[in-house]
This record gives sequence, structure tokens and C-alpha cells, in this order.
Amino acid sequence: MTSTEEIKTVGENARKRYGKRYDELGRNIRTLGWGSQEQQIYRFGETLSAEIDLQDQTILDIGCGFGDYCVFLSQRDIDFSQYVGWDITPSFVSEATHRFADDSRCQFECCDIGTVELANPVADFGIMLGLMNWNLGSTEKNYDYSEQLIDRAFRCVGKCLVVDFLSTQLTPDYPKEDFVFYHSPARMLEYAFSLTSNVVLKHNYAPIPQTEFMLFMYK
Repeated sequence: MTSTEEIKTVGENARKRYGKRYDELGRNIRTLGWGSQEQQIYRFGETLSAEIDLQDQTILDIGCGFGDYCVFLSQRDIDFSQYVGWDITPSFVSEATHRFADDSRCQFECCDIGTVELANPVADFGIMLGLMNWNLGSTEKNYDYSEQLIDRAFRCVGKCLVVDFLSTQLTPDYPKEDFVFYHSPARMLEYAFSLTSNVVLKHNYAPIPQTEFMLFMYK
């Protein structure tokens, strides 16, 4: 099992990586690792929000970046009751806090899901997008790391957790990249069933630009 110290190291490396990008690019879509705003909106809308109804719900966005998903919901008149954004990068949290200073429903905190321990759920729905794509150098370490994060995140929500992954079902015309990790949909579905029997695996949306899938884990 990936140790607590190893998980902390992964978080610290991510904090440095994204902090450096922020220093270079500021509040930019590329700072977050998104290919384009169009890809980000597609992931938010056609894949995520098409599956779950967040009207009047509380939301926990793990790895919230600049709070872009909150912007997406507001632009589509989805009247959520509360939005909590967690990110490990202080500059992202500061940007998001300033961005939503006039919306009392929104709050942002520096928090590492890899180390957080909570007794009670934080929100009804949780989303965790793009957090487990980095290649840690070992297949089993990547799976163990992903499973530990999902387990912690699942305990933070009252109704449903949504997680996305790059898929081992590769996009034929897009080259495989060594610095990212591709998860097996079958293996992650099996793991999800160890947490709950109420699971949806969504693997039928267009590559963005690589093939992805989402797990919706309901309580």
C-alpha cells in the first residue's frame, strides 16, 4: 500500500508543479492542464452534468482549480445550494476565493484529499476530475494511490462521488503519453463495487482528446 508519506510527496509535487504554472501563466486554462476551454466545458456538460442533477444540492469539488465548474453551473442556471472547492495549490484557492467573493454559497479551502480525515460528509455530491492522471512510475502504485484517494473522497460525500480517468482503451489516432497514467475501466469498476453496489460507468463520450471514462458512485 502507498504510504502516507508517499501520498504527501505526490501532493507536494503537484503543488509545486501547478504553482509554477500559475507563476508563469496566471489564471489560464493551461495552468490547470486542460487542453482548451471547449474541452473543459464538454467534460463538465456532456459527460458530468448530463448524468447528475445538482439543483438545490451541496457540491464538493476536489481539485477545484479556479472554480470553473462553479462558473459552468451558474451560467446554466443550475441553482445549487452550496459549493465547496478544495485544492492543494494556495494560489488557485486565492484566485477562486477572489473570483466568487460576492457569492455566499461558495467557499474555497486549501485541502489535500490524500491526507484529509473526516468523520462526516462535506456535501451531497463530490466531483474529482483529473486528479489521477499523473504517472507515478509504477502501475500498482498508481492504482493503489487512486483507490486510496477515491476511498477518502467517497467518505466526504452523502449521495454520490464522480471521478474521471484516462482509459486504457486508447484513442487510435492519439499517441500514448508516458507522463500520464491510463486506468483500466474494468479494474476501476471492480474497485468501485467494493465501496457501493450502486455504480454507473460512463465510457461512451467522445475523446477529449484522449479516451476517458467516468465513474458515478452512489450511496
